[in-house]
Amino acid sequence: MQARTAPHHRRLPSLALDRAFLHGLRSGRLRLTSLPVKLRGSSFARIRQRLSELDSPQLSSIEKARQLQTAEQPCAVERLPHAELWLSTASARHLPAHGEAALLENAGRDRYGRSHWLQPAALRALRRLHHAAALDGVELELISSFRSARDQLRILLRKHASGQSWEQILKVNAPPGYSEHHSGCAVDFAVPGAPPLTEAFEFTTAFEWLQQNAGRFGFELSYPRDNRWGFIHEPWHWCYRG
Repeated sequence: MQARTAPHHRRLPSLALDRAFLHGLRSGRLRLTSLPVKLRGSSFARIRQRLSELDSPQLSSIEKARQLQTAEQPCAVERLPHAELWLSTASARHLPAHGEAALLENAGRDRYGRSHWLQPAALRALRRLHHAAALDGVELELISSFRSARDQLRILLRKHASGQSWEQILKVNAPPGYSEHHSGCAVDFAVPGAPPLTEAFEFTTAFEWLQQNAGRFGFELSYPRDNRWGFIHEPWHWCYRG
């Protein structure tokens, strides 16, 4: 009598067995960029199934992000529309590439009702920064956070369709695959009640406070005046570098 062969089962990664991690995905507090579908409200079995469908590099980056609270995955810029323009612009201006965050945590909503997402370590640092600013009587509003390469592409195409030239657009917005917002560590600040994303932010008490204190929490101003990357001066844009 021939012995039965046990069916092969792919071994689930440790992250699929971590109940705190699974609870985060099911509650919607955590988000995986590797899985564009929403896992909120899904059963643990369904979440484990979706995790098992990912390839090894994706699983590895998620596992690293779960343990270290930071990790990124490369963006396939060459597969995007107008790839030659994005790559040539990045090469000419020596722009550093930025992968997409592997694991994101919900950072709440802004004045427009939009949800914001950051890498867990960046969000923890941002909360400490906000708390310290509040103690000094400074109120900072989060107005922009994680943005995928596809989201970045849509912004650029929309601006171009409105009549702006690529040269104008790429002085303000990075090409897809080269925006710090992909990393889930970059934030744009605003002062409540004031128009966001304008140079007027440079003359606020909030900006003065950031200049003096943001470094204590791991944040740096990315694009000062006459920066080497060729972007406009962005006093509102800061990035967590840990």
